[in-house]
Amino acid sequence: MRLFAVRYTTYAYKPLRAIYALRLLPARNYPQTSHKPNHSYFVYAFTILSIGFHLQCAQLEIEKPSLFQFLFLSASPTSVGVVTSDFASGGRFKTFEPNSFTTFPTSIPIHSDAVGRYTNDRVFIVNRLNRDSIQVLNPQLGFLTEQEFSVGQGKNPQDISVWNDKYFVSLYNSDELAIYSRANGTKLGGVSFTSLRETYSTSGIPDSSVESSYMVQDGSSLFILLQRLDRNDVSGYLPPNSDSYLVEIDMDLNQIRTVYTLPYRNPSSKIQKVNLFGEPYLVFSCVGRVGFISQIDAGIIAFRLSTRQFHPNRLFAEETAGGDILAFQIKNEELGFAAVLDSGFTKTVQAFRPRTGERLGILLQIPGNVGISLSGLLLTSEGKLLVGSTDFTRPGIYVYDSNLGNVLLNPIPSSVELTPFDIFQLQNLQ
Repeated sequence: MRLFAVRYTTYAYKPLRAIYALRLLPARNYPQTSHKPNHSYFVYAFTILSIGFHLQCAQLEIEKPSLFQFLFLSASPTSVGVVTSDFASGGRFKTFEPNSFTTFPTSIPIHSDAVGRYTNDRVFIVNRLNRDSIQVLNPQLGFLTEQEFSVGQGKNPQDISVWNDKYFVSLYNSDELAIYSRANGTKLGGVSFTSLRETYSTSGIPDSSVESSYMVQDGSSLFILLQRLDRNDVSGYLPPNSDSYLVEIDMDLNQIRTVYTLPYRNPSSKIQKVNLFGEPYLVFSCVGRVGFISQIDAGIIAFRLSTRQFHPNRLFAEETAGGDILAFQIKNEELGFAAVLDSGFTKTVQAFRPRTGERLGILLQIPGNVGISLSGLLLTSEGKLLVGSTDFTRPGIYVYDSNLGNVLLNPIPSSVELTPFDIFQLQNLQ
């Protein structure tokens, strides 16, 4: 899209083109007369000249895109949003069409550490630590930035939810859920999580942050995950030495309704609202101890909205997956997909059956000694599974078709310019 913008700015009117337009009506075609010219002839000639001039100008306009072309090239009805990054100086928001493997010219500058969400007919870019802002993109204007506001230096925002005239923003380095004005981005207040801080640390000094992360709405309730990690642990890592919470917020009253203790610790994935066993559930993955302190101690869990209780069984256990489940997508009770990292840092994308918790197969496997990671996992409403690959020599998106036996459609990942970091649907899902 930047290329088209340059053509707009460099287009200039040239007098010679106007002269060429006047030649559409040669002198030999003028009405001939030996007496004083009739005024109507001049009106006739001027009218023809004007028509010719505008026709020629219309032809010249082809050299720059129309507003329709500008918007059309931004995305298609089946496009997804992709947050990309160079992991240094910055990132770009891109749009990608998985059926044709098309990356559109859209290229909106964002932070190098960001995630995205689509809600209320807008793209919200959550620019995380060191930019600490919310960036709002308008799809009707080629995803141009129409609003950006700061959430406070060092607060490290994680997610955003929109309710009436308010923005709710989760902050990783804080003990509150911040509330901002939708009109101008000014802070209106917050929901305090002070009472939910950890009371234990191996160092004897509990920290003051609750590590709030992803959120999802259900009616007037906002559900938010609190990891509650021990930042002062003597190991130097951030283990979950305390229980993690799912907190239900009343978005009308800006207050906590209920706090639910998770059966497993350290929720790390986005929350997926999905119908299972005949009713809606909130589903997310807990990783427990992960990375250099990895243990087989968690998995994908489901929260039943009708009873406000957790499903008794994990939909996919770490024991079965063989590692920490960092991300997942569920199609139905019979098919789901998970991105798994084992203790040897081998990365896999696995298919599983949520109804029984069994593993169905491995779609992709990357050895731990290879400098490639998986970042971004999305199952589209059309059944395409998108997997982001952070191969720095050839980054891009793999596309699998869950309707055709999970077949890989593009053996070479489709480029989205920079390295994909987050992938999300351009649809109002909340």
